[in-house]
Amino acid sequence: MRNLRRNKRPLYLCKKYKDGLLDKYQDPIKIYENYIPTNSEGDLISIGMDYPMYLRIKTNINEKDLFHPKDRLYVYKELPLNDPLCKEADYEVYKKPMIYINEVEVMLKRLSSDEDE
Repeated sequence: MRNLRRNKRPLYLCKKYKDGLLDKYQDPIKIYENYIPTNSEGDLISIGMDYPMYLRIKTNINEKDLFHPKDRLYVYKELPLNDPLCKEADYEVYKKPMIYINEVEVMLKRLSSDEDE
C-alpha cells in the first residue's frame, strides 16, 4: 500500500559527498516517496502532526542505494534557488536505511528549529 505510485509525494534529496576534508552536497534531485510521521513508539497516523521530529519512508527495494546516512532532504520546505550546502533542508537521513526482502525503510530526523512551525 505504501509503495503505490498514487500515494507518493514529491521531496528533494541532496546526497552528501566528501571533497577532501569538506562535506558537500550534490544538487537536489526530485524524488517521489511516501513518508509518514513517526516516533520511537510507532507511527503517528492518527495524530496527524505537521512537523514531527521523525519521518519514516518505506519504499521499493529498487531504491536501496538512493539513501545514505546524513543525506539531506527538503520535505516541508520549498527548494531555495541557491543552497549548495543544503543548509535550508529540513530533514536528514538519520541512520543507515534498513533493507528487507522487498522494501527499504528510511528514518529521517528533523533539522529545522521550532521557529519554522
